[in-house]
Amino acid sequence: MPQRQDDRRRGVVGTALIVCAALLLAACSSPAAEDDLPVVTVFGPWRDEAADLFRASMAPFEESTGIEVAYTGSGDFESDIVERVEGFDSPDIAIFPQPGLLNNLADEAWVVPLPQDLAEQAEASYRDGVEEFVGTLAEVDGLVYRVNVKSLVWYDPAVFAELGYAVPETWDELDALTVDMISDGQTPWCFGVEAFGASGWPATDWIEEIVLRQAGPAVYDDWVAGDIPFTDERIDAAFTEFADLLLQPNQVVEGRRGILNTGVQRAQDPMLEDPARCLMYRQASFQVDNLPSGTTIGPEGDLNVFVLPAIADEPAPLVVGATLAGALVDRPETWQVMEYLASPEAGEAWIDAGGFISPHESVQPQDYPNAFEGAVSALLDRAEVVRFDGSDLMDPRVGTGTFFEAMLFFIGTLRQQEALQIAQEGYGDQPVAP
Repeated sequence: MPQRQDDRRRGVVGTALIVCAALLLAACSSPAAEDDLPVVTVFGPWRDEAADLFRASMAPFEESTGIEVAYTGSGDFESDIVERVEGFDSPDIAIFPQPGLLNNLADEAWVVPLPQDLAEQAEASYRDGVEEFVGTLAEVDGLVYRVNVKSLVWYDPAVFAELGYAVPETWDELDALTVDMISDGQTPWCFGVEAFGASGWPATDWIEEIVLRQAGPAVYDDWVAGDIPFTDERIDAAFTEFADLLLQPNQVVEGRRGILNTGVQRAQDPMLEDPARCLMYRQASFQVDNLPSGTTIGPEGDLNVFVLPAIADEPAPLVVGATLAGALVDRPETWQVMEYLASPEAGEAWIDAGGFISPHESVQPQDYPNAFEGAVSALLDRAEVVRFDGSDLMDPRVGTGTFFEAMLFFIGTLRQQEALQIAQEGYGDQPVAP
């Protein structure tokens, strides 16, 4: 690592020199004012309680080093971070929900490459599989801070028991359960895609889940890389399956209009009403951040989860996500914070509070105080096929651009071929007929 990082590891905090006017006739020897302490700015997607939990996780570092970590969150992170760097107002560190966006800014030289020894230190600490689904740190120029499992379906076990529903173990059983719920006068699915400047991403998750299950990991990888167009018949088939399961009458609370107007953070709320107005919600493990305080999770809890079933006769694959920290300003204090973010200790406070899955091998399922996070961690360890969220890896013009737009258009109109063309156009390619 560069010499500057050897210096900062000694934890030396410069003492402010206070010059006293002789006319005061008194010596000044007070310690440095709080305003003189170094500050590292961090900009990311977390707001409200999640932002507070991140700040709490940084508190031990602040106490031990005297460096203040000033975090700001944005609901429009994807567009705001680009606006900030292009306006020469970069934070010291940015927390990226999408490796694709991080890579894009790195390609434009807005992200400072990781020092080799920091990258090696972090990769040696990560659990098996993190590099497989995120990529090597040399490729992404960022540190994996938090991981999540997206292939989960939330439900109320008491309501399922009362209505006589069993957790589906196959995709056919999931289809049949959806039909049975409608026949019984129930609304099967909770769903919402409104998320400020990132509206549409929960629908892209559904397409990714279906492509991975229906077409397999090799097709999924080629599609994410841009080698298979959206207009390919296999991606077209995934859109069809999505529409059949979620976009028909009575399948979602308030129908397609409700999907477009419901915020992601609150989409599960109708499931918690009495009586419940929807019975299932496919959303990632990080949705615990948005549950009402005191909500219990587990077989006897207020909510529980099951893994979205496989379509083929094989174990269900997992789609996962992660947040990565990237340095945008090269100075010693920035790298001190980055080193801390690369350590298991950086997530301890959030782990204790719940809702955090660590990428580090040293944090085992039994180490989580909450059974839910331990179970999700164990899912990652057991899964035979794990793939990173496709839109997060795609070229940002597509992954957080035209793919989002296409899903909003498709939900609103059901014009499937036009939606596929909209998504593909982000690559700048000529539209390809399916």
